[in-house]
Amino acid sequence: MHKLIVGLLCGASAIPALAAGPRLEYQSVALLDAADGASGTAEPATSSPKTRPVIVRPKEDEDRPPETPLEIARELGLSGDDSRPEAQRETTLFGKRLIIGGEIGAGARYRKNYELLPNSDDDDLSLDPEAKLEAIWLPSDNSAVFVSTKLFAETTLYKQGGSGEAAAGVELDEAWLLKTGLFGSPLALQVGRQQVQDRREWWWDEDLDAVRLHYFGKSFRSFAGIGREFGHKSTLGRLEPEDRGIIRAFGNGRWTWTDRNDLEFYALHQNDRSRRHALGSLIASERIDESDAKLTWLGLRARGRVKTKFPGKFYYWADIARVRGSEQLTEFRGFDDTRDIVTGVSTQRVKGWAFDAGVSLELPVSFEPYLTLAYARGSGDRAPGDTTDRAFRQTGLHNNNGKFRGLSRFRYYGEVLRPELSNIGILTAAIGVPLGKDHWLETVWHRYRQRFATRRIAGSRLDIDPLGTDRRLGQEINVIYSYRPEVSAWEFEVTTGAFRAGPAFGPARGRWAGLIEMKIDFNF
Repeated sequence: MHKLIVGLLCGASAIPALAAGPRLEYQSVALLDAADGASGTAEPATSSPKTRPVIVRPKEDEDRPPETPLEIARELGLSGDDSRPEAQRETTLFGKRLIIGGEIGAGARYRKNYELLPNSDDDDLSLDPEAKLEAIWLPSDNSAVFVSTKLFAETTLYKQGGSGEAAAGVELDEAWLLKTGLFGSPLALQVGRQQVQDRREWWWDEDLDAVRLHYFGKSFRSFAGIGREFGHKSTLGRLEPEDRGIIRAFGNGRWTWTDRNDLEFYALHQNDRSRRHALGSLIASERIDESDAKLTWLGLRARGRVKTKFPGKFYYWADIARVRGSEQLTEFRGFDDTRDIVTGVSTQRVKGWAFDAGVSLELPVSFEPYLTLAYARGSGDRAPGDTTDRAFRQTGLHNNNGKFRGLSRFRYYGEVLRPELSNIGILTAAIGVPLGKDHWLETVWHRYRQRFATRRIAGSRLDIDPLGTDRRLGQEINVIYSYRPEVSAWEFEVTTGAFRAGPAFGPARGRWAGLIEMKIDFNF
């Protein structure tokens, strides 16, 4: 294990030498349209593949709304952390432009003592290579087609007390049609399997089968959509029972009220219309679904940048949300080797709230480090035995993955524990240090406390639960190193995490769980 880590870290020093050409963040570039050549005339179409440069938007114009179908397709198709090179492969399909790109990457992850036991036997080492191929086709002046396919492998190289496992498959990430300029307005219609993502992935970061209507205004942007999953899009496995029959209606509006300051509104309604089961029913074990809910989330976000004489330049964010609805819970007991029997059915109301707020301050030092302070809290349920669950729950589409001021995204509630914002308060402090233009080192500390002591941490990745007698869950520290040069198609990052159990874990108090994760990507 130590030889593997040293080898990967040493390999990072060779990354710049492997650079494959200039790379620019996708948000600030747009591929050259056919009629936007240097002479202002269209370039003749050709059937042979070629590369085409990008036009860099002027810095003062980077926040303008996307205008062409190509700009919109790139913004909607790529995630907020994706980068693509200055030139991509281009050919034609039925005489129309076809742009091809993607990324190849691999991740290695080592986890230790997630059981918080003195003689742990759950350590594991995994390797996850992945290749993504994307295509944008422009069949007309006001339409675009985007398709993204992923080839992946999931390999457990080492598992303490067990044997390694391996699996590989192909997955359809996105496949959608975009129609822009509806009725001569800034409206656009998107139909198909599409990415729904917010900047902090606090609300959603998921690929959904949906129909979505977008509005791209100068200072106001919005979308509204409705969708339902039509099946699993991977060669591995099937659609999970808890994901079947869910209809979602969702929307977002963003108002840029001053330069670099936004106010956003979020809404999500989710109705699980999967089959309900009566007492005594026999259900195939692989079709068990314990919860069917009808829930509505509403929320606001404020974020932006402020410049003052004191304390200086700082960035801020604030999210607030509430969830309301009802939920039917079904209890099962094993009946035979392939079936379970329904032993109980109950209904409860859901009423919860949460907030997440923070500020990143540029410190008055020559190398411009950032200090980030944040606090997030999700409501808990004081009386779990009654008919109302007052614990907040996130949307199920969330990922809690974002940035403070660094180069790469990370789990901002902790890389080891990774809790959902439910019945918990999370205090965070971080220092981010730029190591030149291409490197960034960030150290992040978290303190976790339950609102009410329970035997469950929603979303926890640990293999042990608290005893439910103390609210103090523990602390975690993460260190994230990122290498993302402006003039290279390569990216590299190393993430380490260590969680120290608090009194909530009883005899396991003071024990550590650890993580080391490395990722390397090549964009094309």
